[in-house]
Amino acid sequence: MPKPKSKEKLIAKYSELIIYGILFLILVAAVFVVNINLTTSSQQVTNQIYLATKQQEFWQTSYRNLLSTQTSLVEYSVLKEEIGFSHPDIYSEINSLNNPETIKALAKRYSNQDSVISAKLNMVAWKLDQVITSFNTYKEAIQFFDQTVVVLNNGGEIQIDGQTVSIDQLNDEASKKHIKNISVIWRFAKDLVNEFVHKKTNGLPNENLLSNAIDFAITKDQSIQSNNRSFIVSLGTLAAGRVDNLLLIQIGALALSIIVFVAMSVRLAISLRKQDEIIRESQSQLIQSEKMASLGQMVAGLAHEMNTPLGFVRNNVEIIDENEKEFNEAHKKIKMILDHLLKGNYDNLEKSIPEAIQKIKQIDQVGLFEENSTMLESSLQGLDRIQELIVNLKNFSRLDQTAEQMANLNECLDSTLIIAHHLLKRHVTVHKQYAQIPDTVCAPAQLNQVFLNIFSNAAHATEEKGEGHLTIKTWCEKDQIVVQISDDGKGIPQEILDKIFDPFFTTKPVGQGTGLGLSISRKIIEEAHNGKISVKSKIGVGTDFFIYIPLRSLDKEDTTNVFVSDEAVIN
Repeated sequence: MPKPKSKEKLIAKYSELIIYGILFLILVAAVFVVNINLTTSSQQVTNQIYLATKQQEFWQTSYRNLLSTQTSLVEYSVLKEEIGFSHPDIYSEINSLNNPETIKALAKRYSNQDSVISAKLNMVAWKLDQVITSFNTYKEAIQFFDQTVVVLNNGGEIQIDGQTVSIDQLNDEASKKHIKNISVIWRFAKDLVNEFVHKKTNGLPNENLLSNAIDFAITKDQSIQSNNRSFIVSLGTLAAGRVDNLLLIQIGALALSIIVFVAMSVRLAISLRKQDEIIRESQSQLIQSEKMASLGQMVAGLAHEMNTPLGFVRNNVEIIDENEKEFNEAHKKIKMILDHLLKGNYDNLEKSIPEAIQKIKQIDQVGLFEENSTMLESSLQGLDRIQELIVNLKNFSRLDQTAEQMANLNECLDSTLIIAHHLLKRHVTVHKQYAQIPDTVCAPAQLNQVFLNIFSNAAHATEEKGEGHLTIKTWCEKDQIVVQISDDGKGIPQEILDKIFDPFFTTKPVGQGTGLGLSISRKIIEEAHNGKISVKSKIGVGTDFFIYIPLRSLDKEDTTNVFVSDEAVIN
């Protein structure tokens, strides 16, 4: 009998712990399932972005080869006309030939009779081969472009580079809008392009249809590429949103896990002091988790800022690579002429020199040198933008420097503005009114977090207006530096103005704010820097934050109680 009673006591003693353990396992399993679903969705968005990038590549390839077809066709006709002026009988003979090989055979037949006419016939054959090659490349690229429009619009599978890519139908309205714009533009020209691709005159592309196809490509090129880029950006934003949702879910799961453990600890704790320590630890973990969420959003914004210059740098490099092939071909022809001159093969010069001259003229007419120069200049500007973002991110974090050092607050503000650019750029105009202020001892990374919190709040406060202004002023006042950050947003009601620095107080909807940003900011200013932060606000006019930082230098003994934690989050 004693054994069953002991067993019942043991079960009763640990039943609560078992329940909490089961709840925790269920929570972990739920997060795991959500992670799998979001990962699958992210893969689909990745496929859509990949296909959209290929769509842009197919359009650009078709556009370039369409122009190349026109140029080669005109040059081909001119070469035939030149032969027609001097040899009408040969002109009538080649006029019925639309195969490069048969024209080459004709050139070979005349090689012993008239080397000049033979060389001209070879040039006609070569130019005809260019027409056919560029036209076939255009045909293949525009057909792939048509398939991408259909698949991105309706979903399905498509073969690209020997691989089958599966695309889900779009659900995001913003993305639908851009791909629908491309579909509408393409729908009105699709029949024309298909007729041009399949209808030939005397075995060559129909010149009237070619002209119409070029008119369409020229007039719609900017619109198609603009919608394509906007489509890619909207998909990137959607992917970033899903990452944010994953972070929120993970934070929610972590918060629930903390609640479960706190509840379990409270129930099992013996002393009030032990309970208090557990609660403090839980609050610290919550602040840290929220900090990681805000840092994740910041990094996502920077990734988006870097993606745009990276995109056009890649496009420019691809265009330069295509042009390089033309330069290499011209170089080979010129080198061949030099080899003939050095070896005394003067008979071959009659053929080599016109080909080289024709290739150089073609390069000059298309403007490949100017295009490469423009592409390189544009790429360098994009790389400078990326370098600026990275340098300012380093300055913002100060990970390679000590907590306190001599720093200039104007530079800290500028670094933070770069980091916060993705929050402000769409609807906030920044006005800087900096005074010449001296360097002071401070913790730059912590002050950057304070500035970032206030800039973020200003961006949210002016969001409803659609267009806001953020004014930043600095000046010296006695033995301290003053930073004033003002916005013309909706303002803060007077009845809650005194509460905005309280921990966990927020005016934002549930799930959008933690109420810790300004609380931590005041702790950094007042405890870490022995300064002061205050606020003035008026409904409908805006809000002014005033930050006072005492001037200090490294040669003076510092007795300030430094706030060593970097627990700063966006409120």
